[in-house]
Amino acid sequence: MDLAFECALFVVGLALGSFLNVCISRLPRDESVISPRSHCPACGAFLRWHDNVPLLSWLLLRRRCRHCGGPISLRYPAVELLTALLFTACYLSFGPALATAKFCIFCFLLVGLIFMDAETGLLPREFTYSGIVLGLALSWIAPTDSTATQFFLRVYGAQLPAQAQLALLDSAIGALVGAGFFYLAWALYYLVRKRHGLGFGDVALMAMVGAFLGLKLTLLVIFSAPLAGTVYAAFLLLASRFRKTPEMGEELAGQTSGREMFLAQELPFGVFLGACSLAAVFFGESIWRWYLGSS
Repeated sequence: MDLAFECALFVVGLALGSFLNVCISRLPRDESVISPRSHCPACGAFLRWHDNVPLLSWLLLRRRCRHCGGPISLRYPAVELLTALLFTACYLSFGPALATAKFCIFCFLLVGLIFMDAETGLLPREFTYSGIVLGLALSWIAPTDSTATQFFLRVYGAQLPAQAQLALLDSAIGALVGAGFFYLAWALYYLVRKRHGLGFGDVALMAMVGAFLGLKLTLLVIFSAPLAGTVYAAFLLLASRFRKTPEMGEELAGQTSGREMFLAQELPFGVFLGACSLAAVFFGESIWRWYLGSS
């Protein structure tokens, strides 16, 4: 039965991944995800049903449109396969429980937002705002570990509420802390640099993350995502210093300080927030146990 359920979830993940590709292509451009039906972005030809089978059609068509021969982006099978694997991983991690359904929804939203931000630099509110509402609502039926919220309540001498109310409170505090931290970071950066360091879509994304994960795992994302983004930016900086281009000679490159180049890096920060949130779903508790055990 477990194997059958895992296979069923994998297939559902493929199908929803196919729908995610439609959302990724259209929502950032304010286009409808319902009409027109799926078509080739190059020639506009509508796809037949057998050219729209998740993963399989991409392989059978050899990555080319049947009508114009234009290349089909690797993003399409990647999103479908990643969504299917994450759905299966949720079942393997949480078993036949409501938590599996909750985190499948969370993974669906995160995969869409990661790829939207990577391609367009946008995090549509259709995903982030609805995700905040879903995260808060699902906290009632599939609560996360609320020990962090319980700790702060005890510190301030507050009485612990019932389990359902505690789960909702933990979800709400996670959303407020996640969004509040990055809103404060945006405000401080703007005061110092007089430019936007991150978008408000990132703030909304962190509110969604907090609503799904609760305070304890949200704190992990708050600290890990900026670290991951910094490491990636440093890697880009090092790569650019060794790269020679016709537009920039070695003399011109030397005139720009490493600090200025580092601060000028523009990254789709939602990618790192989303990736670290996915890691927190499956490895967050283990990371916290390791950290508390080694401290």
